[in-house]
Amino acid sequence: MTVASARPRADPPGPEQAAPSPRPRAPFLEPDSRRIGALLRWIVAAALLLAAFAADHLTGSEVSSSLYYVIAIAYAAWFLGRAAGLGMAVLCALAWLEAYTLAGRPFSHLAILLWNLFAEVSIYAAIALASSFLRDHVTRVRALADHLADANRLLDREALAVGRLQRELLPCSLPRIPGYEWSVHYETCTRAGGDYYDFTVLPGGRIGILIADASGHGAAAAVLMAMTRTLLHTVTESSPTPEHVLGRLNREMGRLLPSGWFVTACFAILDPSSGSLEYSLAGHAAPVVIRAHTGPPECLPAAGGPLLGPFPGARYDSARTRLEPGDALILYTDGLTEAEDAGGRLLGEDAVRTALGSAPGLEPDAIRARVLDCVGRHRAGVAASDDLTLLILGRKA
Repeated sequence: MTVASARPRADPPGPEQAAPSPRPRAPFLEPDSRRIGALLRWIVAAALLLAAFAADHLTGSEVSSSLYYVIAIAYAAWFLGRAAGLGMAVLCALAWLEAYTLAGRPFSHLAILLWNLFAEVSIYAAIALASSFLRDHVTRVRALADHLADANRLLDREALAVGRLQRELLPCSLPRIPGYEWSVHYETCTRAGGDYYDFTVLPGGRIGILIADASGHGAAAAVLMAMTRTLLHTVTESSPTPEHVLGRLNREMGRLLPSGWFVTACFAILDPSSGSLEYSLAGHAAPVVIRAHTGPPECLPAAGGPLLGPFPGARYDSARTRLEPGDALILYTDGLTEAEDAGGRLLGEDAVRTALGSAPGLEPDAIRARVLDCVGRHRAGVAASDDLTLLILGRKA
């Protein structure tokens, strides 16, 4: 008996170790990093202003160098704030006026001087305001991105918690049936999934086997799975046949589930002594039996009824088969046949039957490995888009 996906268990907590107490630090020995950083930024802004003034003065009045001051203004507005940017704009305008005066070519009229000075101040102030507004916008965007990242981390932690809880609801062990062997694979496409399988021990040594698939993915599907588990263990106590079990599950879910939610399921009852298997389907894929001596896999008749939940008054049928020595029963969810490749093409039932065509006589573990290899080759590295569960029960020859 092999379980491909074991339920995760938390490691036992280790002995707690007392953390060494931090050594006290004298506050006056620690430099104020914020003040030092601000002082350095002011020094850089002043250096940029002096460099722009020097370039403006050295190039003379024949070369327009007023754009050099933009660097100092933009730096001050970005790193020191809007007020510092506006102050730097005024200083740059005065520096421009001083450089022009030192060039020895004064304006012919005072009005022209004032107009040019006003234009320089206006342009520099506009640059300071634009730089500060851009900085504020970038700061808000970064804050929003950090907030979203924190929210995503919180959601991820919650999804992990839901996934751990969900796996705790799965059977911690498989029923030991003399003369039979199990192999199970359970895989979710998100942190938490909606696939579910379970077993119940019934009177007369019979074993009830359920495989189910809740609508949707993630936490909502996990909630449906938990409801299915609770209801299953309640209804099997007084329902002797698979169709009665699904009928009662359907009535209870129809009463509890919101509109649009549903569960597909296959419930089977095995009599280990005779190999007799009675099953019923609720909108679920029919079981497949690999016969030991009859060649291709056999897809059993789709006996049952509709999905669990949307049609609370529906009735269900059942069918029977027999597992002979060497036969293997395969139950699966639609994550197998609906596995997608990079082009969105589904694997399909034909490909699964082809993979199982040469499986007669193989042990359940080997059958599981062959099916998963078929799925892996079809996906070719594409992430799973649906949960996938395989239950394989082989009767020893």
